[in-house]
Amino acid sequence: MKNVPVIALVGILACSCALQNDLDYPRIVSAIESFEVDGAKQVRIDAASRTVVIALEEKTDIAAVPFRGMSVSNEGKYAPLPETLDLRQPIEIVLKTWQEYRWTISATQDIERYVIVTNQVQEAKFNLEKKTVFVYVPDSQPLSKITFESMKLEAEGSRILSSTGYSSGENQPTLEKTPISLPQTLDCVMERSFEVEVGNDVVTWRLKAFQLELSTQVTEVDAHCYSARVRGTFPAGGSPAVEYRKAGDSEWSRATDVTVAGVGVTARLSGLMADTDYVCRIVNGADVSPENAFHTMVPVQPENMGFEDWHQDGKVWNPFPNGGTVVWDTANKATANFTGSATVPDESRKAEGERSVRMESSYAVVKFASGSIFTGRFVGLQGLGAKLDWGIPFTSKPVGLSGQIAYAPAVINYADPRYASMKGQNDTGHVIIILTDWAEPFRIVSSEEKFVDFDNDPAIIAYGRYAVSENTDGFRAFHIDLEYRSDRTPKWLVIVGASSALGDYFTGGVGSTLWLDGLTLDYD
Repeated sequence: MKNVPVIALVGILACSCALQNDLDYPRIVSAIESFEVDGAKQVRIDAASRTVVIALEEKTDIAAVPFRGMSVSNEGKYAPLPETLDLRQPIEIVLKTWQEYRWTISATQDIERYVIVTNQVQEAKFNLEKKTVFVYVPDSQPLSKITFESMKLEAEGSRILSSTGYSSGENQPTLEKTPISLPQTLDCVMERSFEVEVGNDVVTWRLKAFQLELSTQVTEVDAHCYSARVRGTFPAGGSPAVEYRKAGDSEWSRATDVTVAGVGVTARLSGLMADTDYVCRIVNGADVSPENAFHTMVPVQPENMGFEDWHQDGKVWNPFPNGGTVVWDTANKATANFTGSATVPDESRKAEGERSVRMESSYAVVKFASGSIFTGRFVGLQGLGAKLDWGIPFTSKPVGLSGQIAYAPAVINYADPRYASMKGQNDTGHVIIILTDWAEPFRIVSSEEKFVDFDNDPAIIAYGRYAVSENTDGFRAFHIDLEYRSDRTPKWLVIVGASSALGDYFTGGVGSTLWLDGLTLDYD
């Protein structure tokens, strides 16, 4: 680019300033506020990145998703969308005011896939990009006679039509196309292809079978506090048993809760002692596996689960001692100067001890706000929202959360446009617990709608939720079973209570009040 003389440049800028009011258009931002399709588990709208991400149910045809409509702010104009959307690839929507705002609409779809064959050694492995699947059998299982018991390669509603592969034998191998009707035995010495009908399309998957040399061995131990699950393998034949003992003891105990499937054995050991060293082994007749050592976990209980310890700093109530360890926190710092602390200790209504925690929904300045408490830390304010770090360090494996809860709902009278249909209904309070192995606490940013994706976050190891929308007329016991999605060891524990379940989306009823007391993590 050529240099512009300084005097000339100043003149150009002066003219530009003089003409600004005549040439500049007002800046009116238009954003997508709601987006409705059939067959969605969740729709997440991120105004900061101008994206809409739709989590589709498995049975939904991603190539023809029924579109029901959307709403936009500031009367933005956009080209009409078709009645069905092909979301196999992201699509773009341009919202126009005086300016243009480009939004991206995309979809995710979790599909359960499996291949189960007789004498299978381990779960089949899938390569989604190349559409290949690998199955594993013991070296005693001939590859020429693999019996397929069940198979699902594409979304719910798809159908496996046929399989093409070579048949081995004394003569020259021949390529054959075989209709599929499971269970069915197929020759898998060489790679096979499977044709799957998905809507109006036919998708081809390639499958390869592998033989693994097996020995009697323990392959995995998932230890909890008072129990453990043991998995292992053994060569085909016999009646394997699982034995265990405390390290240093001489006597072995035999597991009674044992499942044998093909060449795999699984046992649940119960009645163990917490924080104790054990060893286990598999015995199949005279064949005894090497011993496998494991250590049971400690049944940790976080501090202040009865919400007895508080201190007040001006108008802000904090659920931890002054100068003490912060396990629980609130968003009180975001609301205290306007409506007072939304989450406070309550000595008048309690299930045990001297206090409970009381959370009340309110209208703060220009936005609805839920009363809430969570394990983690309040970080600060951002715009009209708060930044929160969810999670405290935690490495144990509880099976659930129990406690006492009371709720007095109000009618929902404030609603984000996407939840406008809920106005007039009873509000809902809830308690959520998750175990994760995030690299660090999750940074909630409510003004950007940056929240945990409870359904799809791969770092979530276990999840549970308890919801209540009726007036309980005092405390009642509640329990949440944790649903484990992985055997991985957690790094973080998140427990959240909120007087309005949709408070993060500025939706709920002013006056809805939730009390919690006497929380306990349950272990097995």
